[in-house]
Amino acid sequence: MLFPRILSAIVMAALFICAVFILGPTSFMLAMGAVVLVAGWEWARLSGVQSVLARLVFAIVIAGLCFAVHVWGWQKSILYVAPLVWLIALYWVVCYPSLKLWRFSLSRIVLGALVLTTTWSAMVVLKESNNFVVWVLVLMGLIWGADSGAYFSGKAFGKHKLAPKVSPGKSWEGVLGGLVFTQIGVALFSYQVGFDVRAWGILVIIGLVTVFVSILGDLMESLLKRHESMKDSSHLIPGHGGVMDRVDSLTAAAPIFVLLLTIFGWL
Repeated sequence: MLFPRILSAIVMAALFICAVFILGPTSFMLAMGAVVLVAGWEWARLSGVQSVLARLVFAIVIAGLCFAVHVWGWQKSILYVAPLVWLIALYWVVCYPSLKLWRFSLSRIVLGALVLTTTWSAMVVLKESNNFVVWVLVLMGLIWGADSGAYFSGKAFGKHKLAPKVSPGKSWEGVLGGLVFTQIGVALFSYQVGFDVRAWGILVIIGLVTVFVSILGDLMESLLKRHESMKDSSHLIPGHGGVMDRVDSLTAAAPIFVLLLTIFGWL
């Protein structure tokens, strides 16, 4: 699987570069819609929906919700739902497996609809901003930096499990490594763009919250896959699993990141 994995990574990188640097607002909005549409199909599978038709219906519902948000101009407003959504997800992860609510397919379906709609809205709001390229690269830097820092720190020092019943491989040492690594990046970015102490402090807060939530997004998908005894959300991407396996952290981080930028008046 090494060659397909490398080839898939190259294709995904090319698509990301194209989306960020080439696509216009409408094309970007449609591209993100396609991503959440496929993610919706996979989320339905993660929610225990066995019927192919039912999964298709759920994906169409997600598309309809995104369209309604666009028509009514609720892209920013709906982001205020995201903290509640991820507090519920945190509760599910912390209480796993004793809590019963998440075992119901309907509960997971409703949560998924909110997760994917807010993710799409966040990316569209970013695209409409004057500093889209900068902020999307900061967002992805926080997600990728947290993941890389957590991996290497966890491998080297991991002893205390973060959520052993959900994802046994993750440790608190890994979380700390991810936080330290991303904060180094935040400091370098703040210095490079000439932020004063106040602006740097705001970005520190945004970075910390975004990293914590990105980790929660990963844990949430792990919970769903563990319950359904699935290794990957699908086999759509050779060597990488499904779309949800690639964007699980983004679905949590993007809405919170964009919401915080909005609250602090940076969008």
